[in-house]
Amino acid sequence: MSVSAGMCMADAGLVSAYRPITELKHPLARKAMAFWDSRPADGLELGRDVPSRAIADLLKRIIVHEPIEGGRDLKVRLAGSAIRQRFGREITGANLSQLYPTPDLADRLRSVMTAIEEGRPQCADCALTGGFTEVVHTELVIMPVFAPNRVAAWAMTFCCFFG
Repeated sequence: MSVSAGMCMADAGLVSAYRPITELKHPLARKAMAFWDSRPADGLELGRDVPSRAIADLLKRIIVHEPIEGGRDLKVRLAGSAIRQRFGREITGANLSQLYPTPDLADRLRSVMTAIEEGRPQCADCALTGGFTEVVHTELVIMPVFAPNRVAAWAMTFCCFFG
C-alpha cells in the first residue's frame, strides 16, 4: 500500500513507529552495512563510489537526503524506484517534513543528522500500521555520504522492506 505525501496518516487510521536499532535483521540491510564497512578511507562520495556494482540491487531502495534550513529539515535529492512505489509518486524534491507529517518526524530527522554529524551509520526499524495490520515494515541503514565533488555532507538511506 502506498501512502501519498500530504495524506494525513492519522485521518487514514495509520500509525507510524520509528525506533533506532543496533542489530540488523534484514539481509539487504546487512549488505548495505557491509558496503559501509568496505568504504574508502576518505568516505563515500556520490558519483565516485555510488552507484556501485557492489550495491546494484540496493539502488532501487535508496534515498539521498540533503540537509536544509540548518539541518531542521531534509530535501530528497534522489529516490529509487522502490521508494517511489512505496509513496505512490516521485518524491525527489520533497522535504522530509512533507513526507512524514507524523509524531516520529523528529526521530527520523535526528537519525539522519546524527549520521551526517558523527560520520557513522544509524539504523532504524520503521513500521506503519493500521489497527492490527502492518502496512509497511522497513529497516533503514542511514549513512553519511559526500555530495558530488565533496561539496557538502549528505545522507544516503537504504530502505529494506520486509514482506
